Amino acid sequence: MKAASATTVGLLGGKLCLDFANTVEPRHGDYLAGYPDLVRWAGHAGALSEEEVRRLLRVAEFRPKEAADAFEWALALRQTIYRSFSAVAYGGRPVEADLNALTAAHLEALAHYRIAPTAEGFGWKSAKDDGLGRPMWQVSLSASGLLTGGELDRVKACPVGEGGCAWLFYDESKNKSRRWCSMEGCGSRAKMRRMYARRREADSGSGS
Repeated sequence: MKAASATTVGLLGGKLCLDFANTVEPRHGDYLAGYPDLVRWAGHAGALSEEEVRRLLRVAEFRPKEAADAFEWALALRQTIYRSFSAVAYGGRPVEADLNALTAAHLEALAHYRIAPTAEGFGWKSAKDDGLGRPMWQVSLSASGLLTGGELDRVKACPVGEGGCAWLFYDESKNKSRRWCSMEGCGSRAKMRRMYARRREADSGSGS
């Protein structure tokens, strides 16, 4: 059973693309069961406005095949993002096929943006269309931006073997010493595991 839905799953990655990669994890399974979940998650994560969420959900009802295809593509991109940044987190490099997939996703997303006036001058603004790939536009740009311009030594993975969840996160601590996606969650569980282990060792020693 899921411990959270697409609209309540924790946003602990520190980057939109890492939060998207974290919509599946070993303990609780997949938080995205279909295209509506994808859209609602994008709203939850700030990648879509409330009005965009409502519009895409309406459009998807009338274009179910396109919505299903967009969902399958999003899941494939999620795997690509997870593989790529897991490799980075463990000191490696993404494979060429994944880099090519991220490049294609970046170009697809960028095709929907235009330079437009802003309060500060000019910036990128997304087109107002009903493309069902829209939930992934900002995710794709987040992934390419992090990979090409982020401090990659800050990309880490919560250590699943020690009670963590294998989620990816961007360590913004001053000395880059963060180990867990959340000290309140995985960090606390790991601390309790160590405490119980020490207690068992002490009990075993006292009984010998």
